[in-house]
Amino acid sequence: MFPIFYHALALFWFTPFVNQPTTVQADYEALVAAERSFAKAGIDKGIRDAFLANLDEKSVVFVQNQFRPGKATYEKSPVGPAKLSWRPNYAEIAKSGTLGFTTGPFELRPRSLEEVPVAYGQFTSVWQKTTTGNWKVLIDFGCTHEKPNQPAPELNPPNQFATKVVAGLDTSVISRELRQVESLFAETARQKSLHDAYQPVLPASDSIRLLREGHVLYEGATAKHLANSSIQQVDYQPAQTIAAPSGDLGFSYGYATFNQIKQAYLRIWRKRNGHWQLAQEVLSLKFS
Repeated sequence: MFPIFYHALALFWFTPFVNQPTTVQADYEALVAAERSFAKAGIDKGIRDAFLANLDEKSVVFVQNQFRPGKATYEKSPVGPAKLSWRPNYAEIAKSGTLGFTTGPFELRPRSLEEVPVAYGQFTSVWQKTTTGNWKVLIDFGCTHEKPNQPAPELNPPNQFATKVVAGLDTSVISRELRQVESLFAETARQKSLHDAYQPVLPASDSIRLLREGHVLYEGATAKHLANSSIQQVDYQPAQTIAAPSGDLGFSYGYATFNQIKQAYLRIWRKRNGHWQLAQEVLSLKFS
């Protein structure tokens, strides 16, 4: 009786903890913490030093209408008094736990946080976990807009986190596949319209965010409405595409030309049910 009882008790206590899959929750939290630490450094140490400490060695930034090496660009930047404040209010991470992105509002002030902002906008940063386990920014890009009518919401973590994928796929194969998706999008936008390019890649249920220069963030239904009403023909020139080893998240960036005005874009893609969908887009072009 007693041996059976203790055996059953042992099964009750220990079975729930055996073979429980690891999720990416800890990686997600580390990603958000890295962005918040980056933002704090921006206030405490200044813009230049904060970016130098958080940019990856292979990072790029968009400066003077051109993508340039991130660290080299900020190494040449003078130390200034301007205060750039920002916070993440959305983040997403690949199942590998090694690639993710953050986005949120930013404000720029001339010298101190007590001053009225001279610029408002929305940033997007794509992060990569290094071999040492630290998160570093691969690309930082955003759009400016007028003062928003209301503050951006706070970050709400997902209710459920995906199971972590440890065994990685061949990133060169995944990136090549995503480049084909990106190339088709670019070709359709150039030959037909943005509306036609968006249609095959709009998510059915997942979130979508569109950032356009001069406008506050378009999200969810408003983003889909914008996509459906975008009749412009845009000439995209992809520069680079990178995907996570789990094969479910990636991004592309490059140049976008409309009415002979050349700017830049960043598209973040997620894969669902075997198809790549648009998760977020940053487009620095102004259509009106």
